[in-house]
Amino acid sequence: MGIPVVNYSPESTWEFGAAAQGYFRLPNQERTSIVQLDGTYSLNKQWYINAQGTLYFKAKGNEAREKRQKAREWQLQFRAGYSDRPATYYGVYDDPHFANEGNLGIGMLRQGTPYQMQRGYLHVQAPISVGKDWAVGPMADLLIAQYEIARKYKTSDPLVQAALGAVALYDSRDNVFYPTRGIFFKLSAAAAWTSRVNIPEGQQATINGLLAADLRQFISLPCDLVFAWQFKAQLMLSEYAISHLTLYPMLPRLGGQDGLRGVNSDMFRDDIMMALQAELRIPIWSIFRGAVFAGIGDVYDYHNWHWAIPKVGYGVGLRATINKAKVNIRFDIARSNVDPRWNNINAYSFYLTATEAF
Repeated sequence: MGIPVVNYSPESTWEFGAAAQGYFRLPNQERTSIVQLDGTYSLNKQWYINAQGTLYFKAKGNEAREKRQKAREWQLQFRAGYSDRPATYYGVYDDPHFANEGNLGIGMLRQGTPYQMQRGYLHVQAPISVGKDWAVGPMADLLIAQYEIARKYKTSDPLVQAALGAVALYDSRDNVFYPTRGIFFKLSAAAAWTSRVNIPEGQQATINGLLAADLRQFISLPCDLVFAWQFKAQLMLSEYAISHLTLYPMLPRLGGQDGLRGVNSDMFRDDIMMALQAELRIPIWSIFRGAVFAGIGDVYDYHNWHWAIPKVGYGVGLRATINKAKVNIRFDIARSNVDPRWNNINAYSFYLTATEAF
């Protein structure tokens, strides 16, 4: 299938593009695999191209063993792409001249720091089943970036991050694309290496490790209603405070069409990202469903932790089922509580894409 992709947010303005997706089952496999290619270009001269997918395999074994026990399964998850985006970084500062949250002089820098970033990435995981609904396996991550900060400081050599680790997951969902019941949980940990870059200012910090957790639950309710919620967290480890401008491309980020909808994914990054979102999925008629959603989350510096008003996103959406695998075309309208000095608080964000946010 192929569909147009249209997004709008106050920071990136309108984005136009397309997505192509293929759904199929590999030999002797009951789960549906997916491969997706998508890309967009915005009126703010931002663009990206991305390829990702999940392939489900059944390991080969002799017939006698397969009769005695379930054949072992494994899956290959991959994501690769490249982006070129102008955006603004808003750091956390303990300074009364910049504060606008709370009463302790702690808040986000109002003006922000503009930057231009070119970023290529590759992420691979290969979990193997070890029991009913459980799987563990290796993971690898590669990030290469070059960027220019405030039109003054530019990397002379690419910034490179490589990571190797492991992933463990539990998946009891009744459907991968539109679950109505079950639990999904994934925990990953990796040791990382980061190259040093030549930036005239800022501490040349290195990344030592990456941690990520993703927990989702889907609950069937009367009248074919489905309540779904997700908690997601990412942590970047370093021996000392990370120079945010130097390592900005690598920091966990908040928001986006699959995260905290209504918050632009390029605005807020730091050592730690935590977000909680929930969605009520409502049948309407035939192939059409509705959704009401809300989420809350923020980013934090774990070397200098400060409490600030969390970012909140909320909105409504419409779904249209397009195939037997229960894949939906998704249209969402969202708003957020992001401070109007960074973002017009009366503005809406729009997302037209395929598959659910979680």
